[in-house]
Amino acid sequence: MNIYVLNTLEIGLNSINIIKKHLDIRGVIGLSKRDATEKISGYTYIKPYCQEKDLEFIEIQDYSLSSPEDKNRLLGLDIDILIVSGWQRLVPLWLISHCKVGAIGSHGSVRGITAGRGRSPQNWALLLGKKEFYISIFKIDAGIDSGPIIDTKKFILSQLDDIKTSYYKVSWLTSQMIIDNIKNGQILSDNLKSQEAEARYLPKRMPEDGQIDWSRTSNEINNFVRALTKPYPGAFCYIGNNKVTIYKGRPFDVQGDPEAQKCGEIIVAYQNGDLLVKTADSYYLIEEYNIASKNQHDPLKEGMVFSSCDFRDQCAEIVARHYKEYPELIISDDILNLSKGSSKV
Repeated sequence: MNIYVLNTLEIGLNSINIIKKHLDIRGVIGLSKRDATEKISGYTYIKPYCQEKDLEFIEIQDYSLSSPEDKNRLLGLDIDILIVSGWQRLVPLWLISHCKVGAIGSHGSVRGITAGRGRSPQNWALLLGKKEFYISIFKIDAGIDSGPIIDTKKFILSQLDDIKTSYYKVSWLTSQMIIDNIKNGQILSDNLKSQEAEARYLPKRMPEDGQIDWSRTSNEINNFVRALTKPYPGAFCYIGNNKVTIYKGRPFDVQGDPEAQKCGEIIVAYQNGDLLVKTADSYYLIEEYNIASKNQHDPLKEGMVFSSCDFRDQCAEIVARHYKEYPELIISDDILNLSKGSSKV
């Protein structure tokens, strides 16, 4: 059986490493080398990995798979099963139809595959502070995460998880489901569970959606930071014109003098560079960050105040952007509720 993987993200390599221990992977289809200015979160050039692992590398140019050259190259492959892992674009129908058994995708959300179709499901799960995530593998069709379900697993999200560990958990469970269901023949079955419930969608998040609202609680801010940390661009705010990107921190509950402090104010600048910042209900300890400044040696000082956006307005803009592009795709209530009370609704 000829198994190929469609992947262009570093995180997708984890699934390949697990699957190839149990199944014979013929090759990996990935994007050509990209310029650093092309913003694909988590992108990696797959060719060196394939050379190291003795896998065929099929290099393509267009992320949407719409170029005639890419199409001809892929139609020349003898594909039984195409595993789509780390490919954040729809797979065209011509490629799905070319696969003798089918193309297998994975998707999930805090409410499962049907009620959480669309973009950034793991980021949204962490941002919402959810504690469970349901991941499914399914046969890809022409729709958005709409194909028949092959298998589903659940995992727990703890306060210690961030987007990186969430991806690790998804890649582990997805790989196990693919291995098990190819070996037991379920993936070949015509008796798969169709998605009959009414679909809901999660809107796409963009790097500019990562500005912090310091008037939220410490836990809410921590959820925001861990949802957007590496390999994503990170949550951010500004001191003057200098952008500060925050990758790691934690709620810090200690008695202070809240009436004399502003949300976003640096209360303590520790000797090692850590920063204690006032929030709506307590404090947030920033432990890993980067400041984009003309003078990188300028320290962040006590009494400085980080800029703050309005989180509800931010979510309202994300919702509006989604409906402008996809007016027929109804957004999940979990996301709509985040924008309640916004002046922009």
